[in-house]
Amino acid sequence: MFPTSKSNTVVQTTIANGTALSAPVAMADFDAGSVITPAAWTAAAIAFKVCDTFGGTYVPLRGATGAVLEITNVVASGAFPLPAELHTCQYFKLWSETAGAGTDTNQGADRIMTVMLKS
Repeated sequence: MFPTSKSNTVVQTTIANGTALSAPVAMADFDAGSVITPAAWTAAAIAFKVCDTFGGTYVPLRGATGAVLEITNVVASGAFPLPAELHTCQYFKLWSETAGAGTDTNQGADRIMTVMLKS
C-alpha cells in the first residue's frame, strides 16, 4: 500500500428510465474524476449540466467556443475522464444527450453511473 495525500470518493448516481439526467453530484472538493458507464447504455453522448447549488437550476456546461462539453462515442461498461472545465463547478448532473445537438436522449432503463472523484 502506498501513502497518498489525495482524497478519493466513489459516488453512484442514476439516470432513471425514460429520463436523461442523473441526480446531482458534488464536485466542489475535487479536482479530477472519471465516470464509468453501466453494462447497458442507450446510445448517447454524456454531457454535463451544472449549478452553484444542489437544488438550483442546472444549465449545460459549455466550453470557450460555446459548444456543449460532451463525451462522445460512449460505450457500455466504459470509463471516461471528466473534462477539466467541470472541476471548477460546485454540482453537476450527468446528461444523456444527442452528440452535437444538446438535446435529451432518454435512457431505456435505469442506468447506475459510477463517478470516481479525486482531490
